[in-house]
Amino acid sequence: MDNLVKKGTLGTILFTSGIIKEQDIAAALEEQTSSGCRFGEALVRLGIVMQEDIDWALSNQLGIPYVRLSEQVIDRDATRLISPELARKFNLIPIIRSGEELHIALADPLNRAAVEEVELITGCKVTVSIPIIRELREMLDLFYGPAAEDFSFGFSSSAFFHELLEEINSDPSGSKLLDCLVLFFFQNGFSTLSLQPAGGVVHVSGRIRGTFRQIGEFPVASYPQLITYLRKVSKINGSQEPVTEGRLVFAYNGCDVSLHVSMIKAAEGECITLKQYPCSELPADLGETGLKPSMAERLRALSLTGSGMVIFSSTDRPLRNRFIDIFLDDGAAHSGNVILLGEGIGRGKRPYPRIPLADADRANMGMLISAILDHDPDVVVMEDVTDGGSLNAAWELAMRGKKVVVGISRNGLDSCLAYLLQARFANSSLSGGISGVVAITEVKTLCPHCREEVEKTGVDVCRSASGCVECSFSGFGPLKYLLDVVSFNEGFRHKFSVARESSVLLRYLAKSGYRGIGQDIEELFASGEITRSEYDSLRAGLGST
Repeated sequence: MDNLVKKGTLGTILFTSGIIKEQDIAAALEEQTSSGCRFGEALVRLGIVMQEDIDWALSNQLGIPYVRLSEQVIDRDATRLISPELARKFNLIPIIRSGEELHIALADPLNRAAVEEVELITGCKVTVSIPIIRELREMLDLFYGPAAEDFSFGFSSSAFFHELLEEINSDPSGSKLLDCLVLFFFQNGFSTLSLQPAGGVVHVSGRIRGTFRQIGEFPVASYPQLITYLRKVSKINGSQEPVTEGRLVFAYNGCDVSLHVSMIKAAEGECITLKQYPCSELPADLGETGLKPSMAERLRALSLTGSGMVIFSSTDRPLRNRFIDIFLDDGAAHSGNVILLGEGIGRGKRPYPRIPLADADRANMGMLISAILDHDPDVVVMEDVTDGGSLNAAWELAMRGKKVVVGISRNGLDSCLAYLLQARFANSSLSGGISGVVAITEVKTLCPHCREEVEKTGVDVCRSASGCVECSFSGFGPLKYLLDVVSFNEGFRHKFSVARESSVLLRYLAKSGYRGIGQDIEELFASGEITRSEYDSLRAGLGST
């Protein structure tokens, strides 16, 4: 046998295991020479072994785990991370995702190109097992549907011509369907487009001039490939976060238009909503925010305080982080030792040392804060302290005479104060460490050119604007930023220490002459700068402010 095959090869493993004999090896080598196939494939062709034997031997030869595949073994959420085209291209299927690691069954475990492409698309570190080829093919059909030659995407709709439906359904990637839906969205003046999986079907619907309208549907089995494509074009990776967001840029009428993409995990796949969105970039500095001089002065006054916790509140984390950076640039961090905790902050004019904050770090926040204090910072910036442990850690730093700038995920002043009152029940001295609160609201204004057209035609656009070339057919003008900036002075701090509800604090502010952004929103709507739907959305999001 030593004269026929080398030590450690597939033939050696099969021979030493008693699965094949020397004459079997000789016959397989002869078949390999005549047909050009691999040694293992020759053994299967001659009927000497089954494919399962080859798979088991390969696992031993390469030191790679061997896996038996079944519907119970495979996590359907993991299969949604890659498209059927990619799975069939490399003959692989995801088995399970654990944290940032994805375990796959791969027919050719040495195919590095397959592993690298899966890692690129999913954002995960990939580990490999060797499957039985027959079981792998069965699972591909079960989880991804039939192969491409028998495939129909299955989209049905009375809003599209038969010829277009055939073209859509012949594309297994879902890209043709997405292109047609986005074009339909703009041509018909929709404000939102939604894909919602339920009962084995993905329902496609939209909202036009405030009215909900069904557009079409397709089977859930076709959904993973569309999700994979949409993630790629909107730059959303395979994150395990329950909510992910991105932006889809689409060419329409000679210009690039932008849609906001929101995904939220559901039982049968992501619920996806596309919305028109202004093309404006986040402000680079305080001058670009468009804040009224009085509000900009309040913000500056907070930035110049010597110590205490300044809380930035918004559910839009990128927006919140941008204002934290502006706050640092405008004076909060001048002439001091600054340390950042978090990935999204510190993108302003000056670089600062940054400590990435993983979940494990949050669990040991007290230890981390002690370590930070050893470096004697003047300013500590924490990207998110919405969980109670992080908030208390920030409070402890503030009580030690440090200036602490933090973000929390709450929308509007009312919600922010309610959150802090709840935290006060666990820490009665909380207010002593707070310098002030900044609640940020982004407002989508109407496109000025669209408004001029409305005045000419007399058409009512209280709910939406159709859009024009000037606004890239979004219907929106420049973004406006409204701030509620509340200083924890002696009077407000006392009121906070005894109040049970945020409404009590809001009434106190109103009696003290404080003008909240609720009045600004009323003025914007009265002057026709925002749509009815934007007005309703802002009022609902801000509660009673």
